[in-house]
Amino acid sequence: AQAALVDLPTPDRLVGAYAEGSGALVVDDGAELAPALVNRLIESGRHVHVLRLPGVAERISGVKDHALSGWGVTELAEQMEEILADRISLVLDLSAARGADWSEGVRRLAHTLLAAKHAVQPLTIAAASGRAAFVTVTRLDGAFGLGGVPEELAPAGGAAGLVKTLAVEAPELFCRAVDIAPALSPDAGATLLLTEVEDAVTDTVQVGLDGARRVGLTLAEQSLTATDTETAPQLTPEDLLVVTGGGRGITAACVVELAKRHRPGLLLLGRTPLEEEPAWAQGVDAPALKAAAASHLKSAGEKPTPKRVEQLYQAVIGAREIRRTLADVEAAGSRAEYLAVDITDPQATAAALAPHKARITGLVHGAGVLADQLIANKKASEVERVFAPKLTGLRTVTAALDPETLRHVVLFSSVAGFFGNRGQSDYAMANEVLNAWASSWKQRHPAARVTSLNWGAWDSGMVSPEVKAVFQERGITLIPVDTGARMFTEQFAPERAGDVVTVLGPTTPLSEPERTATTATVTVERPLAALETEQILTDHVIGESPVLPAVVALGWAIGAVERAGGTEVRQVHDFSVHKGIVFDADRPQRISLAMTPDGDNVRTAIHAVDAQGAARPHYAALVTPQAPPAAGTVGALPALGTGRDAAELYSDGTLFHGPSLRGVRRVLAEDASVNRLVLECALTEHRPAGGAFAGSRFAPGTADLLLQAGLVWVRLFRGTAGLPLSVGRVDLHHPLPDGEPFVIVVEPAATGGNGSGASLTITACTPDGRVLTRFDGVSVVSAPQLAAKFISG
Repeated sequence: AQAALVDLPTPDRLVGAYAEGSGALVVDDGAELAPALVNRLIESGRHVHVLRLPGVAERISGVKDHALSGWGVTELAEQMEEILADRISLVLDLSAARGADWSEGVRRLAHTLLAAKHAVQPLTIAAASGRAAFVTVTRLDGAFGLGGVPEELAPAGGAAGLVKTLAVEAPELFCRAVDIAPALSPDAGATLLLTEVEDAVTDTVQVGLDGARRVGLTLAEQSLTATDTETAPQLTPEDLLVVTGGGRGITAACVVELAKRHRPGLLLLGRTPLEEEPAWAQGVDAPALKAAAASHLKSAGEKPTPKRVEQLYQAVIGAREIRRTLADVEAAGSRAEYLAVDITDPQATAAALAPHKARITGLVHGAGVLADQLIANKKASEVERVFAPKLTGLRTVTAALDPETLRHVVLFSSVAGFFGNRGQSDYAMANEVLNAWASSWKQRHPAARVTSLNWGAWDSGMVSPEVKAVFQERGITLIPVDTGARMFTEQFAPERAGDVVTVLGPTTPLSEPERTATTATVTVERPLAALETEQILTDHVIGESPVLPAVVALGWAIGAVERAGGTEVRQVHDFSVHKGIVFDADRPQRISLAMTPDGDNVRTAIHAVDAQGAARPHYAALVTPQAPPAAGTVGALPALGTGRDAAELYSDGTLFHGPSLRGVRRVLAEDASVNRLVLECALTEHRPAGGAFAGSRFAPGTADLLLQAGLVWVRLFRGTAGLPLSVGRVDLHHPLPDGEPFVIVVEPAATGGNGSGASLTITACTPDGRVLTRFDGVSVVSAPQLAAKFISG
């Protein structure tokens, strides 16, 4: 599976998200965004603290200013403790400045993790009285660096790995990593950012913004980067690959399999010295090595402490494993050489690779270490130990090579970064940097094979029996070593040449946050002005003024409940229109949606709110995630294309809808003996506010065709114009097709209708009768006075 972007709806603002009187901390890295952001926060009524990073000048007034004189951990801890004691409920950590080099970017990344360490506990306490949030802000490309950014910016991409891990470790907190495209002005970026921190949705932890799109990270079959696989570089025995961490562990297993399949030359880099085995260890099997090491130390007059014994044991075991890898690679038909070098040392690495530089055509970066610990307990030394081989090592090795001769670049990343993983914040961050770096390198070297492999958990010695049991309980399959080695080798096939950021193995998070469902009413709101230019509104005019389509209100209720609960909505009961929202001179400023849990259901009520804050009820519904009854099929359907053209229905006063909503194409059948109407429909879907007014099985444009069909029925069988007032039940079996033909059948509901109005069952189905969506008990009121307005609208 490949990293991909998914469009996200614009946020619903959570009303009363933060406790009254709580403040914000902005970690200022010198970016132009910081002053604009602080001004917005002050305007919203917050008191603001600014923590300036070393070298950042004081430039923001009206705040409590704090300056860091250096990068020391003690000063940071003292400053964070003082700031967070002042009722801080929002921490915004900026990594948005440009101009830093790679090492500065890595240092800044580590500092962000340490800032989060000191924020976790105070924010968790603050979360008891309202929302408490930790938000990182980067300015890569509005797409998490996956579009390819300058190499020096790639370290900032690691901030998302921190946030995704924090969301797992501290589920009480609102956690979000926001990447804002650099083309956006500071003011525009600040406005969008504050919209994010008030978003009602809490489980979206990564958001990219470019001013036109709001995106999240997902997985897809296709890579984001187009690649001509026919001209992709082939791996042959003429290639020479540098492999970091290649002498031992899973990387070694991978290169042995690679040697069997393609037989490239291999330079295996590692820190373990490959010397003659000491006399005390020769002929001693692994289980007896520690005892032999202790005896050796005693005979040498040295106290055999556990630490010293472990050092000797690991040196021998490591050297044996490297020799075995070299032997296996040679047996498979590849030339192999081991270079003992610390890849975090630029001079030593350059010297070790210099004799081979002209022949090197590829890099496999598999080096990495773990130092698992919760964010709240992280030490700077642990962060450095994890970052060094992954990030400093990558930079050091690539600096020692000729980038123009590298035809194959493969990095070992991890799903710990892609999804976040409890206890592995630094590891997650480092691996997210690898993903951004791979995208950057691919953009600059489009002809090369460049892939960051986000591995799932391997079934190796690094996974304890306890952790393995937890994975099995959650249904996560570990990657057997031989399977993983085969998957690695398959990445060198021509058809995989376009993979840049790839997830291999189980495509599920290794750990997930444990969130508790709320039983209180949650109210969200959004400005109405944002809808004024949407075609679904401008093509829904009755008389002189646009009127909000009822299906838009229904879609908002469905979508908001889905986003709040993470569960598909399958059914809605008792949707009623108290009063439509008219976009005239007296139109309200915003709309609010109250969601009240009621057992497994959610009662929803939509109000319009004017400039004075007065609210008027407009729509209500009972939304439920439960499955509707079996759908069955609809029989006796005429063939598509038969009957008569329905275009005149949009001009004779039957329907008032503008061009983008004119999806009733043909009247296939109108049987007056049973009052049954069959329509052929097709409509390109509307996605107002990026899909905020839709659910996984409901979209407002195509759904509106069901209500239009009800109006057609009333005109044909009652001889009058009409308006829908309520729907008894909505069954959502499958999404309606976007732009493709489907059929709508309208019949009298079992409850019948009164006078010239009607109660209808309206069913949308495929041309062969499979039910997609059903509106039952649709109440359409007779409104003959509207016929003229329908025509004029």
